[in-house]
Amino acid sequence: MSRSEQAPSYRGASAHYLSPSRRDPVKVGSEEPVTRRVIAGALAALHLRPGSPVAVLDVGSGTADGFALLTRPAPDAAPIVAEDRLRYVGLDVDPEMVATARDTVGSPSATFVLGDVRDALPDGAFDLYLSCGVPYSHLTRDELVAALGSVLTAVASRGRRAAVVVDVLGRYSVEWQPRWGTERWDYAMSFFAGGGAISEPMTFYGRAELDATVDAALAGSGVRLVSRTAVDRSVLVGRHTATGTFHPAVPRFRTLVNDLVRDPSRVDPDDLRFSPATGGAPEEVLSWLRGFAGRWNAALEPYRGAGPLADADADRLAATLLGLERAAGPGLGLGHSLTMTLVAEPA
Repeated sequence: MSRSEQAPSYRGASAHYLSPSRRDPVKVGSEEPVTRRVIAGALAALHLRPGSPVAVLDVGSGTADGFALLTRPAPDAAPIVAEDRLRYVGLDVDPEMVATARDTVGSPSATFVLGDVRDALPDGAFDLYLSCGVPYSHLTRDELVAALGSVLTAVASRGRRAAVVVDVLGRYSVEWQPRWGTERWDYAMSFFAGGGAISEPMTFYGRAELDATVDAALAGSGVRLVSRTAVDRSVLVGRHTATGTFHPAVPRFRTLVNDLVRDPSRVDPDDLRFSPATGGAPEEVLSWLRGFAGRWNAALEPYRGAGPLADADADRLAATLLGLERAAGPGLGLGHSLTMTLVAEPA
């Protein structure tokens, strides 16, 4: 039996990932811009010739968010890669996800295959080994060492520079503050459209843990790192601040910011105030969160005690808060996701 046959079933999850409601104002206004910036930066570090082909392997591709991020224009920017330059291969362990992606993406530039990054990688040389949507958190830390080792060995055999984007769940997100002391636990994806849920063990990373994992994967891979950078995405607006599943006391930041855009009559700005944790995480995490709280709460101060805002004020406040989220965190594992970009070349 292959690993893809052993993987947990995501039957029915495609409806959530394709639901128009999933692309809420937070996703469109902060999460997608951060991920696009990561992808664009990774490709820029390769110094490819203008107009040259770009080959991408998207690990844990799901319903092809990665393809859309690469090829869909943003409101203020052209596509990262034009489809006629792109060779995109999406790799996923779930047959429904692969079938849905094949049905949804009608582009000759895209291919979707059933498989597991822990097994043999798809044939071909790739410029970018992409991941988005935290697929690597499904693995144990030892499994991630092996998977990244396989990817980095492929980079070495290719003979030239490539970028690897490693997307995992952040250990110190406010969404699960009561669980900061535990690295791997049963994670219920209860935010699915339609009220469904999937639960399975997931691994959560701070910067130290992810650095150690990458260092172990590098050993014997035959590559050297040109650069290693990281960012935190969704510091306060991760999807589980909307559910409270793992931290019932957390303010419903995502819902409140979305409502500022959609229906400001539902929002009292005072409910958006953020009181950062005082313990349970490394001091560099706590210190950064204190600074972020100062910036976030300063944006709310003009509206203290005002109650629901007029549309123009709500728009201004939403734009400011989404701007703070777009700036992203420093890559310490304090957002919903911790995304590390490795630029590697044969040693």
